[in-house]
Amino acid sequence: METLHSNLGNNNYSYPASSYGTRPSSKEEPAAVRPSKRKHAAPVSTPVTDTENFILKTLPRRLFEVLRPHLRRVYVNKEQFLFQQDDELEYVYFPETAVISEFHILDDGRMVEVSITGRESAIGIATLYQADHISNCVQVTQAGNVLKIESAILRKMAKLHPELAMLLHSYLENYIRQISQKAVCNMYHSVEERFCTWLLMVHDRCGSDMLKLTHEQIARTLGVYRPSITCIALDMRKKRLIDYSRGGISIKDREKMEDSACGCYSELDYQMGAAN
Repeated sequence: METLHSNLGNNNYSYPASSYGTRPSSKEEPAAVRPSKRKHAAPVSTPVTDTENFILKTLPRRLFEVLRPHLRRVYVNKEQFLFQQDDELEYVYFPETAVISEFHILDDGRMVEVSITGRESAIGIATLYQADHISNCVQVTQAGNVLKIESAILRKMAKLHPELAMLLHSYLENYIRQISQKAVCNMYHSVEERFCTWLLMVHDRCGSDMLKLTHEQIARTLGVYRPSITCIALDMRKKRLIDYSRGGISIKDREKMEDSACGCYSELDYQMGAAN
């Protein structure tokens, strides 16, 4: 598996200032292809007594006790697909230590991230509005624990408990806000700015100083080609913003990283600040 230390000897590649830049030669493959329809084996689940998820943690205790018997904790693996495009929205996921990305598939087969979710929110809240299928693919960016509940049960509980419905609705609004901001970010900000913003957002959510990431994964997330990420990562390492090894990538100077990120970081990460 390629990691961020790979292929950094060649610094002759000029990466573009815009999100998509110049299309590489025909020999260079896109950073992402349409995901396989193969399903993962069902993970082992355990009962829930408490949680690290911010939505569930801030519920009044009586509401949490209503949901608790229906929640199951599962471990999800890095790059595992929880949903693929047009899948039935069978479960709602509440991340605890996992970080999960939602991707839109472009016409050329690349995928670009439209939202990122950690313990501050949930995946699939749109089910409250009778959404039966998900329009994008959902993939695990950083492995960890999530709590899951059947969508039908959550819809039923929300109807029986209006206070729960109102709380979940506020998080749906935040999700829509993030998608809107991401659309602006992907269109108008440079790859380097978006790279910094994304690394900061993953770091905020995963609770670990070492982010297990590869060139391929980062390029896929940002909807660009891998040589762009290789060149940017090398430049950021020289500036002592990041370091990397076979284990992944780590942020060495958060203050400088925040200065290098686009203004979307503060717009996109206000909710994560509340969770911390």
